[in-house]
Order: sequence, then structure tokens, then C-alpha cells
Amino acid sequence: MKLKRILLASCCFVALASAHAQDCVMPVSIQLDEDFTNIPSAASTVMYQTLNRIATENGLTSESPTTPFVLTVHCDVLDKSNLPGPPIQTVYNLGLTFYMADTYTQKKFGTAYITVDGVGTGEVKSYINAFRRISANNAEIKNLLNRGKANMQKYYDTQYPNILKEAKRLMSLQKYEEALMQVLSIPLCSKGGDEAARYGLEIYTKNLDRMNLFLLNQAKALWAAGQDQQTAYNVCGLLSQIDPDAACYGDASKFMQEVKSQVRSDIDLEMRDKYHDQIQLEKDRISAARAVGVAFGNGQKPTTTNVMWLK
Repeated sequence: MKLKRILLASCCFVALASAHAQDCVMPVSIQLDEDFTNIPSAASTVMYQTLNRIATENGLTSESPTTPFVLTVHCDVLDKSNLPGPPIQTVYNLGLTFYMADTYTQKKFGTAYITVDGVGTGEVKSYINAFRRISANNAEIKNLLNRGKANMQKYYDTQYPNILKEAKRLMSLQKYEEALMQVLSIPLCSKGGDEAARYGLEIYTKNLDRMNLFLLNQAKALWAAGQDQQTAYNVCGLLSQIDPDAACYGDASKFMQEVKSQVRSDIDLEMRDKYHDQIQLEKDRISAARAVGVAFGNGQKPTTTNVMWLK
């Protein structure tokens, strides 16, 4: 029964992956050039948000747990002047150089250079207004991102076997979150996308079973230590967290009934209903698997990467 359920779920997973294949979203890390340390932090934050907006609107995502690719920008002040007031306004003319690159091989995919003006009541507002004017549809920027995406597609089409091999090694060591992080780095639209999707579900299922079995054993240990009303509430609270599709769900249901039968008053805590819609289940599980991998990746990756070599 368990094997049948996994096979059915795998088919649903692949079907969902194929449905999104035409929306080819590639993973990229968003980073500001080191020179932004000389720019007010509030303005740097706006530039970071702008880079994320540009990436998203051009088929890139910064939500991937791991990627060797980076999108960054360097800012030069070309001119600064003041307009008479009141209030006196600061005018900046900025030169912005956008880069896309592979940080592993230190291969630069290209650059895009634009100039932008910003006017505001003070230096910070002038920077912010300039950065907010950058369009995600700028022809130079779009050309750069398209070149970058083409190179990224080639990378994943050829390297996905190595990524999956590393994920399987981590899986054998029961490093499930790290294995998911590796698998989820492979875009669905790449050559290995379907295989990665199937294996990602397998990893997630094993991790799910492991975590839920831990909850069940924790509940049993708690009940063995003392079988009073309050303990019964605590035990059922643990059992109610067990996923309906976990391998130990049946045992957990039986144990909950055993606990409830041994206390006087009924406990208004029930196991969650099993899902009936397999497609919806897989959508939920894909989201959950991605959340596990992304959370692990965000906890592991460094906050900055040296990109000075791009210049």
C-alpha cells in the first residue's frame, strides 16, 4: 500500500512539474557590489529590492536554496548637484553596471550599463528615487539576463547528474534537508527537472516518515512516564501533529485511541483527516519539500560572496 501511494504521488509530482516546464524559472543569488557599503543603507536596501524585482520579472528566482549564479550591480556617481529651494534638492546622476556570472568558475556572462538620475530632499532620497526608476524591461538589462539564463540552462542540462549524485550521497547519510537543498537547485524546466522532482518527493517522504516516527516515539515515552489526564492531553497534542500520509499514521491513530480510552473525560483532539485529492496533496507536499530545502539552504549559505573579480 505504501509503495502504491508513493508511485501514485510520484506520477502526480511529475505531472505538476511538466505543467510548469514552459515557465522556465532559473535560480540566481542576488547580491550588491562591495562598493555599496559607501551608499546609505536605506538606499542599498532599495537597490537590493530592485534587483529582486528585475530578476523576478525576467524569469529568475532568488528563493532557490543554492545556486552558483549571481546577479549583482556596481554603482558609480557620475555627477552630483543641488537644486535651489526651498527645499534644496540633491541631484545624482548614476552609472550602474549589472553583472551576471557563475561564481564557481568565475565566468562572467556579460554586463549591462545604464545611467539613471535621482532627485530628492537629501542624499538618501536622491539615491532611493534613482534606484526605483530602474525598469525591469530595460533592453540592456533584459539582454544580459537572457544571456545569463541561456548559460544557466546549459549548466543544469549537463550537470544535473552530478547534483543528483551528491543528493543521493547525502540521502545515504540521512542528511535529508541537505539532500533536498541539492535536488531543489535543479530547475523544473531543465533536462533533469522531472528526475529531480521524483527524487525530491522520495527524499521528502523519507524525511517526513522519520520526523513523524520521532513524534510517535516521543508521545509513547511521555505516556509511559505517567498516565494522568494532563499527560493524555500532552500526548494527544504530539500525535495530532503526525501527517496523515506518514508511514506511522495508523499506529499513531491506534495509540491515540488507547490513550483516550484510559482517561475519564473525552479529549477533543483528533488526528487530521487523510487527503482525498492526490493532486492537491502533491502541490502541498511540493511546497513543504521546498520549504525544508530552502530553510536549510538559508541557514547554511554565506550572506555575501566576493564578486570583486567581476570588474
